[in-house]
Amino acid sequence: MILKNPLFAVDTLSQWNRNDIKTKKFQSFDLKKGIDIGYNKNNAVWCTLKIKNLDNINTQSKWICLNNNDLDSISLFDNNTIKTLGDRTRNISPFIEAQAFEVTLKPNQEKVLLFRIKKIVSFAKFNFYLEDESALIQKSNHKIALLSFSLGIVFLVILFNFHLYYFSRDKIYLCYNLYATVTIIYLMISTHFAKNIFFNNFLYFSELRIYSAAIWMIVLTLFVTTFLGVKQTQSKKYNIIILLNTINLILISITVFLLLINKNEWLKPFFYIGYINFTIIFFFILMNASQNLKNNRNSAIYVLAAFIPHIVWGTVNIFSSFKIIGYSTPHNSLIYICFYEILMFGYILTQNYISTFQRNNELNREIILEKEKTLQTITNTQIRERRNISNIIHDNFGSKIAHILQLIQLKNNDLAKNNIEKLASDIREISHTILPKSLDEGALISSLESQIPSWNLNLKNTSIEIFSYDFPEKIQEKWIFDMYLISLEIINNALRHGQPTSVIIELYAYSKHYLFQFTDDGKGFDPQVIAKGFGLENIEKRVLFYKGTLDINSSKNNGTILQICIPKI
Repeated sequence: MILKNPLFAVDTLSQWNRNDIKTKKFQSFDLKKGIDIGYNKNNAVWCTLKIKNLDNINTQSKWICLNNNDLDSISLFDNNTIKTLGDRTRNISPFIEAQAFEVTLKPNQEKVLLFRIKKIVSFAKFNFYLEDESALIQKSNHKIALLSFSLGIVFLVILFNFHLYYFSRDKIYLCYNLYATVTIIYLMISTHFAKNIFFNNFLYFSELRIYSAAIWMIVLTLFVTTFLGVKQTQSKKYNIIILLNTINLILISITVFLLLINKNEWLKPFFYIGYINFTIIFFFILMNASQNLKNNRNSAIYVLAAFIPHIVWGTVNIFSSFKIIGYSTPHNSLIYICFYEILMFGYILTQNYISTFQRNNELNREIILEKEKTLQTITNTQIRERRNISNIIHDNFGSKIAHILQLIQLKNNDLAKNNIEKLASDIREISHTILPKSLDEGALISSLESQIPSWNLNLKNTSIEIFSYDFPEKIQEKWIFDMYLISLEIINNALRHGQPTSVIIELYAYSKHYLFQFTDDGKGFDPQVIAKGFGLENIEKRVLFYKGTLDINSSKNNGTILQICIPKI
């Protein structure tokens, strides 16, 4: 069988009937290129085709197909028989691959077929071709199998990512699952899988296809921008993308309203604005991914590898709709692109989770080692301090007490009294060194100042200084003892790890909070690489207990600034 003499005419008001066709002027079209009437406002296209059986002996049956599954209605007038298919009908094609009508011709028979094609709102482009039933069955089965397999894999990936979110609490996995779910919905609608398999009687798949595509693109761009960290690294571009997506959501709402009030002629500018917005968003995402090649190379490469096929597909379809180019994407390309994209991002997120898990394990091991070292240091320090106290009591106090007893026996009371007073002074000094008595009165500044001379005396190349700005001499706060011990611990950490030449302590009092700043010019460290040790972890817990905050600003070879902010009660 062959098709020949293709003719078409456009009924701009959709008012013609079958009897009017004889009086209308038709024009020919190329069966290789098909018919493209551009943006359509409730037009109907009438087509006539001659079909001839070239076999002189056998009766033949063929299926005449249209390559556009998105048409609202297609009516075939074959003598007195009328067959109808399309999105706005309850009739479905026997094949998910194409809208197809069976035509049977006797040997050497020729007949003229009349079609009426309707697309209420959107771009109207279609073509006719002949296909064997076996080929249509094979293509449809292949498409159903491909879709079913893809959907099954995607569901497994979604479940796996919920598992990853449960353990990591990283919202990127929820964003991915939202994107994957919307992709599944869009694929089922755009490939006629939903209509042919599940919802035969639903009459608004044409509109649903457009809106699901728009929402799918919005979710995709939000996922990609979250994955790239655009909000944190390039806030201006992120705000532009959010603004454009917000405009697209508003456009969707407006077009739905216009459809409800049957103002189809007003829809065209909103379609164009939506296409332009998505093109700009694509451009920004590609630009951001390219710029991230320096800072976040792996993520940028992954996004470019996953997103470029989608960009190409979307750009080709947009340009084709505007008739800038005459090429359109292959029929099943969207399925392959979406499936590839979902699997690619699923693989990337899984790899990121594994890398993060391994890095956390390594950090945990380092923290455990640091805790063990710190506990050992604390134990050694306690033993050393207890030994010092024991030596002071035995060597100093013990000998002095024995001397005082000897003086009492010799009845030299005046000298004994002098020695007792001196012994009492030594005991007060040692007690003040361990925990200054002035802390009981809230004198934090004087308590710290009392320790500085002994520190500086034992340090060769380092000086410690303390300054206060509007900080009260005496302060009655619950945290006064903790803050004293925290200050000692921070200074000891700076001296032990930073090897500074200068350590400065600054105390500030503001209307609503107190600020403690510790600055050293030591070696510094990278807080993103080196986890908080046991000492800093304990300091942070004690600060948080008083609803305060701990901030650390440090980098290699640039010293460290540690700030503690505690609110006033």
